[in-house]
Amino acid sequence: MLNKKLRQLPILIAFSAFASHGYASHYQDGLIAYLDGNFSLAQKHWLSGAQNKDAKSMFNLGLLHEQGRVSGASIDKATNWFSLAHDNGYPAAAYHMAQRMLDRGGSDDEALNLINSAAELGYAPARRYLGVSLESDAGSLESATKLNPSQEHLTRTDVGDLAWISRQPSGNWTIQLLAFTDKNKVEAFVEQHGLVAGAGYYAEMVGGEVFYKLVYGSFNSKDKADFARQNLSPSMAEHGPWLRQWASVHKALK
Repeated sequence: MLNKKLRQLPILIAFSAFASHGYASHYQDGLIAYLDGNFSLAQKHWLSGAQNKDAKSMFNLGLLHEQGRVSGASIDKATNWFSLAHDNGYPAAAYHMAQRMLDRGGSDDEALNLINSAAELGYAPARRYLGVSLESDAGSLESATKLNPSQEHLTRTDVGDLAWISRQPSGNWTIQLLAFTDKNKVEAFVEQHGLVAGAGYYAEMVGGEVFYKLVYGSFNSKDKADFARQNLSPSMAEHGPWLRQWASVHKALK
């Protein structure tokens, strides 16, 4: 039961106060390289970050090995990096380790201990899984990953401008952050997180109700979109973001 329930929850990497701020540039440079498909360069930047105890860099090195993106990649190396990230206080690592443990038929009790560890460090998906009340992350955590828009394949727009949504390549992928029936809530979320670039919302009729759906980013591959989704802060990810291909969004507009 634990395994089934846990698999239904997304893995979310927090770009947050758990980072070693002095070495944020290594992480940022690595993330930009990853989104450009230059995985060896991403590995180089994150290795530099890891040498300086940046837990985010350690975690993403684990992802590179888990995804088979680098030479000599292995699950054992991925697990080692996840463990180091966890030991350095990065809560997403514990939650990710629990998922991988259950995927391989590991102990529910051990997985639950890891989830508890992530929850104690304030990791929102772990706390939500355990039914712990979530306080607002606004103000205590950075609101979102800030990348060079040209590298992130984002286009500056006025949020809510359907023209921006309409001109995105149908084969690209985006992240749907939320869907509310109250337009004011969507606009409040946009304002809270300063989404002035690469975001927009549109209205769609679902089951007789109008939902306002907020999408963020335009990526030329599903892997890049998923990696960006995993790098959302807890407050950006609190409504359970998921990936959508732009073709499906454009179809909804018609």
